Amino acid sequence: MVLVVSLQTVAAASWAQTAKTPGNPEATRKALTALLAAAHDPIPRTSSCHEGQGAYGQTGPATVKDLLAMRMAYLYAGSNVIEGHCEQSQQCTVSIRHAAGEDVASVSITFAVKAGKAQATTLRCLITP
Repeated sequence: MVLVVSLQTVAAASWAQTAKTPGNPEATRKALTALLAAAHDPIPRTSSCHEGQGAYGQTGPATVKDLLAMRMAYLYAGSNVIEGHCEQSQQCTVSIRHAAGEDVASVSITFAVKAGKAQATTLRCLITP
């Protein structure tokens, strides 16, 4: 219970910071384009983004598109933000945040980029409820 409350507090604090700082649409587009280029790539079992067989509603191994589809499917209500950025076009982060009343959730996906495409073997996620 304490862990859940702490994670919700962290997510709420992150959300509040995002609300104060406008994103950069061009930086988000670049990071999201690199991640979408890897849509059909499987998420390695060793990745913190791997939630197990069928965890994203898919059949077969989880792919990048399954992760994105599951996280974006719940953006139909409330306040939602998708932000991204890349450091020297080699390391990128895409963050998806959702808040609708007490329903607060986020995912921050970090990955290396090669030739404009996210490298699925480098995917790392920080997921809050």
